[in-house]
Amino acid sequence: PQKDLYNKINFEIELGEHAVLIGSNGTGKSTLLKLIMDTDRYTYEGKILKDEGVRIGFIDQYVKHSGDALTSFEFLAKPFVELQKKADEACSALETAEDMEAAYEVYQKCLDEIDAVDGYNYESNIYKELAAAGLTDIAELPVTNISGGEYKLLAIIRGMLLKPQLLIMDEPDVFLDFENLIGLMKLINTYEGTLLAITHSRLLLNNCFDKILHIENEELQEFPGTFAEYNDAMLETKINMLETASKFDDFLDIQRENIERMRKEATDKPDPRKGRQLKARVSYMERLQKKKGKYPFIEDHGEGFVFPEVEVPEFPGADPIISVKDYSLIYDKKILSDVSFDIFRGEKVAIVGSNGTGKSSLLRDVYHSFNVTNPGEAVFFKQIYDADSKDNMSGGERNAAQLREICESGASVLFLDEPTSHLDIYSQIALEKAVNAYKGTVIMVSHDFYTVTDCVDRILILENGTLREMSGRSYRKSIYKKYFGADVFEEEKRRKEKEMRINALIKSRKYEEARALFNEK
Repeated sequence: PQKDLYNKINFEIELGEHAVLIGSNGTGKSTLLKLIMDTDRYTYEGKILKDEGVRIGFIDQYVKHSGDALTSFEFLAKPFVELQKKADEACSALETAEDMEAAYEVYQKCLDEIDAVDGYNYESNIYKELAAAGLTDIAELPVTNISGGEYKLLAIIRGMLLKPQLLIMDEPDVFLDFENLIGLMKLINTYEGTLLAITHSRLLLNNCFDKILHIENEELQEFPGTFAEYNDAMLETKINMLETASKFDDFLDIQRENIERMRKEATDKPDPRKGRQLKARVSYMERLQKKKGKYPFIEDHGEGFVFPEVEVPEFPGADPIISVKDYSLIYDKKILSDVSFDIFRGEKVAIVGSNGTGKSSLLRDVYHSFNVTNPGEAVFFKQIYDADSKDNMSGGERNAAQLREICESGASVLFLDEPTSHLDIYSQIALEKAVNAYKGTVIMVSHDFYTVTDCVDRILILENGTLREMSGRSYRKSIYKKYFGADVFEEEKRRKEKEMRINALIKSRKYEEARALFNEK
C-alpha cells in the first residue's frame, strides 16, 4: 500500500541454481520472497509459477531459539526422528487396520517422506554438514550453550538437510561472526539443491552464487553468472550507454537552443505559421526527453554519507582520549577480564571477535563512560534488531537513516556497533568512504571484514576472555592466509578503486579513457 515495488518483472530459477537477489535497501527484495513462498496470501498482477507440490524451505534473517533442551546433534536430528516415529506408528497401525489399503497408503507416504530427505542416512549427513560448517566441536553441546551465530548456522543446516526443492534464505549472514560466515560460505558451496538468497555480504556474493537477480526502480535484471562477471558486464554497459546518452544530451541541447530561438522570433514578429512550428518543435522535444528514459541498473545508487567536519589540532598530543584499564565483563559467567587499551584522537579502531565475546557490551560501556566526561562529543550507532518495525522501512533503510543522523550530529568521536548490518552494497561502500574521510575518532564493532580491512588502523581482538592487538594490515594477512588462497580483501579493494576511477572518468565524459581503464588487466 505504501509504494509501487515491481513493474512487470520476469525471471526464472532453474533446478540446481544458486541465485542471489540484490538491490538497494527498500526495493522489495524480502517482499518478493514472501510472494514466492505464499502466492495465495497477496494481491498482485501477473503469474508466479511453481512446480506442483514443490516444497520450499525458508531461513529468516532473525532465527529465534526453539527453547528445546537438546544437543546440537539432537536439534538437527529432531525432524528425522519424528519422521521415523511417524512411520513406525503407521507400520504398527497395519496390524489392527480394518481398511488395509488405506492404512498401507499412509505407511507408504511416510516411507516416501523419509526417502525424500534421505532420512535413513541422517546421522552421517548431519556430521558431514557440521564438518563443512566447522561446527563438529559443538555436536554434543546443548544448544543453550552455543552462540547465536552457531545456532543460526544449525538452523541453516537443518533447512538444507530437509532437502526442499527450493531453499530460500533472507540475509542468512546477518549477525554471523567471521568464522561462522566462512562456515555459511562452505555450506552454500557444497549444497546441491536449488537456492534463492538475499545477501549484502560481499564475501558471499563474490564466492557463492551463479545467478544474479538485480532489482532496482521497480525493474528486475536477470544475469546468468557470478557477481564479479555481473559487475564487469554492467560497468562495460555503463560506459557504452552513458556515452550514447551524452551524445543524445548534446543533441537535446541543440534542440533547446532552436526552440528558444524560434520562441524569440515568434514573440518579436507574431506569425501563425511560426507559432505552429514552435508548438510542433516543443512537442518533438518532449517526445525525445521521454525516449531518453532512465537506466535503473547503471545509475548511482545508495547513500552519500559525509560524517561531521572535525577540527584536527596541529599537535594532537600524546595523551589518549579513551583509556580502558582492567575492564571486566560478567553475566552468568565471566566474559572478559583485565582488558586494557588506549585510543588516541583521530584513530580508527575495530573491535572484533566471535559471537558472545562481549564486543557490543564493551563498546557500550566505553561510550557511556566517555559520554559522562565528554557530553555531546560522541554518538553511538546501535544495531537494529526490530524485525517487526511498523515504520514501513527495511532494516537497511532504518540503519541508513541512523547514519544520516550521525552525519548531522557534529560529533568528533563515533561509536559504531555493526554499522554495515542490513546495508546494501552501495551504502556499505559509501559508509567506508565516509569513515576514511572522517578526521575524528572511530571505534567500531564489525564482522564485515571488507569494512574492517578498508577502514581501520588498529584491531582489538577479543578471544579467550581477554584482548590482543594487531595492525589492520597484519590482521588482513592473517585472515586471508588462514581461509583463502589469495588476499581477497586487497582484490576487492583494487576492484572497487578501479570502478570508482572509471565512474569519475564517465562523469567527466572521458569515455575512451574509461574504456581503456576497464580493459586493463
